[in-house]
Amino acid sequence: FEEVNCKIGQAGVPIVTENTVAFLEAEVTESIDVETHTLFIGKITACETIDQSKIPMTYNYYRDVKGGRTPRTAATYIKQKPRAKSEQGATEMKKYKCLICGYIYDPTVGDPDNGIVAGTAFEDLPDDWVCPECGAGKGEFEPIED
Repeated sequence: FEEVNCKIGQAGVPIVTENTVAFLEAEVTESIDVETHTLFIGKITACETIDQSKIPMTYNYYRDVKGGRTPRTAATYIKQKPRAKSEQGATEMKKYKCLICGYIYDPTVGDPDNGIVAGTAFEDLPDDWVCPECGAGKGEFEPIED
């Protein structure tokens, strides 16, 4: 959490405050295995609104507005049909879209918050670069056809 704005909550764990609407802290009282994930039941011990001006990332917003998809590493992932490759040899750098959250990597802008200068083609991003919105790896992006 060195590079993330956070504070320490009542339970002694970090609470991310950057790009955050609100948070809940809970004491887990029960956990239930529901095959695809674990459902945690708990008693709320603290909560706070951080920034009411932010739009909450509900599941519906993530899916419908951001075009969110299941990561390839998830047990519920369904492989998408492969797209036809466009003709090779184009000199213009393409934009790429994150298949998880819908973030658009624009090479004319780069990712200055993460040290990627404008003019950096997607193919030239470091292998460990991740989506600045959801943390998905480069393999979760696809080129956008203009």
